[in-house]
Amino acid sequence: MAKAPLPYSKLGSGFTFPEYSPVYPRDPGYKLHHYRLEIRVYVEEGRIEGKATLRVSRAAGEARSIEIDAVDMEIRAVSVNGRGVDYTYDGEKLVVRLPEPLGDAPVDVTVEYSVEKPRYGLYFVGPSEHYPSKRYEVWSQGETEWNRYWMPIYDYPNNKATSEMIVWVPRGYMAISNGSLAERRSEGDWEVYHWVFDKPHSTYLIALAVGKYVELKEKAGDVTLYYYVPPGREGDAPRSFSRTKDMIRFFEEYLGVKYPYDNYKQVCVQDFVVGGMENTSMTILLEETLHDEHAHMDYESEGLVAHELAHQWFGDLVTCRDWGHIWINESFATYMEALYRRHWKGGDEFVYRLVQMLDSYLDEARRNYTRPIVYNVYKYSEEVFDAHSYPKGALVLHTLANLLGEDTFRRGLKEFLTRFAYKNADTEDFKKVMSEISGRNLDWFFNQYVYNAGHPVVKVSKSWDEDAKILKLELSQTQDTNTAPEAYYLPVEVAVVFEDGSEVRRRVVIEERRQVVQLPLDKRPAEVYVDPEFKVFMVLDVDYPVEDLIRVLERGRYVYWRILAARKLREKRSVRAVKALKKAVLEDRFWGVSYEAAVSLGKLGMEEAMKALIECLEKVENPRVRRGIVKGLGEYRDERAAKALAEVLSNPRESYYVRAEAATSLGRTKVPWALDVLKRHLDTPSHWEVITRGVLAGLAELGGDEAKKIIIEYSKPGKNRWVRIAAAQAMGKFPGDKEVLDAMAQLARERDHRIQMAVASAAREMMDPRTLDILKRIVEDPAMPWAYKAARIAERKIREHVEKGVEYKALREEIEKMREESRRLVERIERIEVLEKR
Repeated sequence: MAKAPLPYSKLGSGFTFPEYSPVYPRDPGYKLHHYRLEIRVYVEEGRIEGKATLRVSRAAGEARSIEIDAVDMEIRAVSVNGRGVDYTYDGEKLVVRLPEPLGDAPVDVTVEYSVEKPRYGLYFVGPSEHYPSKRYEVWSQGETEWNRYWMPIYDYPNNKATSEMIVWVPRGYMAISNGSLAERRSEGDWEVYHWVFDKPHSTYLIALAVGKYVELKEKAGDVTLYYYVPPGREGDAPRSFSRTKDMIRFFEEYLGVKYPYDNYKQVCVQDFVVGGMENTSMTILLEETLHDEHAHMDYESEGLVAHELAHQWFGDLVTCRDWGHIWINESFATYMEALYRRHWKGGDEFVYRLVQMLDSYLDEARRNYTRPIVYNVYKYSEEVFDAHSYPKGALVLHTLANLLGEDTFRRGLKEFLTRFAYKNADTEDFKKVMSEISGRNLDWFFNQYVYNAGHPVVKVSKSWDEDAKILKLELSQTQDTNTAPEAYYLPVEVAVVFEDGSEVRRRVVIEERRQVVQLPLDKRPAEVYVDPEFKVFMVLDVDYPVEDLIRVLERGRYVYWRILAARKLREKRSVRAVKALKKAVLEDRFWGVSYEAAVSLGKLGMEEAMKALIECLEKVENPRVRRGIVKGLGEYRDERAAKALAEVLSNPRESYYVRAEAATSLGRTKVPWALDVLKRHLDTPSHWEVITRGVLAGLAELGGDEAKKIIIEYSKPGKNRWVRIAAAQAMGKFPGDKEVLDAMAQLARERDHRIQMAVASAAREMMDPRTLDILKRIVEDPAMPWAYKAARIAERKIREHVEKGVEYKALREEIEKMREESRRLVERIERIEVLEKR
């Protein structure tokens, strides 16, 4: 085995900023046994009041006081075992002086308090001037450390406790929380809900949702499943949640560990800050996951639902010890979601999901930064919730599963979940378990993939020696050694297929920067596949002749390589490539290959390719493939492409998402009449307002003063939140426009992190230094840390762009100066020559 890299020898680039420093796990100072919260929720006033009781005992050493997280609260009284005690409070930390040092016997510390309109953690939604039809609703989001804004709590993952919540809500409202409903009763104008969670869990997972819901329920074995949806949406719930039972059965069987709790609740709420949050036994989801029958043509909720459900094992039953190890939660849930997709839809869908994960990670790596998966240098803990912790980590787990064998991998997961059930764990805990179960030293694996930044890039080329009957594979690792290990250890399979359809496999270890592998064969190979089924996390750069790529695309038995071939052929501008890609769009047995082939036809930029796309549009029915076709047509500034796209946009039988893609592509064709067509569809109803969002993107691509004014108008309060986000992002297509810059400055002040992130994205696209003040406003007052990160990255990209511009200008001036000096020198020489001739 080649020498493995040392841990953290390659830190990547672009993730940190000067203000960052290492963040270490918090020392609890006391053991939290049980947390009891009793609150009265004034739904329409945006206020809560009540008391929190923390049952605590000594953790280590002597403790004469304890520190409780409590931000922007009115503290009314503090007591220990019913007796009032002294305390200090600075608006963030409540320090309680104990009458005697903590011992092994638990004591109850009770805090009476109130909070009005918390900044984070608990969100009050209701009718307003711009949104009079909003429902009154209250919901929480505790991850990472936001529960401290609405409950006095130890707010860090590494102090698990049981909990209960007693909630008073106005009559007519429901209160939903973790665990089982022990009691529900009425008290005058109030309804009282008493929820009990009897398993230890991290405190950020304590949750609450208050609203007027319809409750639906069913059983999955001994587990009761509850679905809470807004009134009138009952009919949409099965499209989102009907596979929950099957998911629980699959996860239990795959992991060998039963679902950990008595019930599982899924609650759909307005304006949720993320897609979903896996609170123990109670996932909160944004209500847009609910969708009608027409959206169901090519939109599905199962990925989100499976991901959040998988967290009940990874993240809830076993929880990361600190945020630097968040991949224990997120990578595992992401990979479990992919495994469920394999169970549900088969191997091709699974492999394509892995490819999409790789795409997502590479986009972040190329555009923003790279970092080790396990990393503790950040400003806000939310920053490590990124494509490194989700898809990249999932691909690393997939590689580990294939390295050890899936049966061994599953036994390791079972042991990990069993050993650390209702506890915290970190990466070293996981590595130790997997090493014990497999009997293998895995230090090298974790060092190269988890404790270092970057990823392997392997360029593959081949040749055949007919006389010697030897297949030569040249395998070169071409990753940037400044930000990634110089050489990875990559055990891969090579599949060789012959003309008669027979196949042989060889195991090859890629471990050098460049190596040539010679494989003796009985006859000439027809197709050669390195890592044919995508079992190893790496980027494959296939350097094959066009005819070999066409053969793989047309006849390949491995979906991963058909996708690679479809993508690679976009670089081969030839009629043969067009024909092969067109055939794949029309005939490939897996829709993902057809989609990729359609996108590649767009990238080719050839007349023949455009005609092929238009013909495919007339024949293909699968809406997912049609999305690829209309996306490809957007690459052509041609009346024929525009006409085809306008027909799709105007056809109500098309899926919402195909029409949205067609709208964006229509704008990209730049035909003058596209403006009127797009305007006609601005307010077309659709799931998630996706058609309106596509139209706004199309208008931005089209450009012009009228398009700009429409985009600014649709960014204003009163429009749908997701429409406003799309409008804000579309502003990036109008660099230097004062009206746009003014609108962006206004949007940057809003308390919606998605809108702020869209502004940061627009500024980054503009690369205009005049947006730096706008970005500074977001950095100084981010609605959520994700907005801070997006703005900081945009700032840096713009400054680098400006600096390059200054350098380029100086270089041009220097060149001009040298040219002028050269001209003068030539003139002097010419004058001298003239004088000499005289």
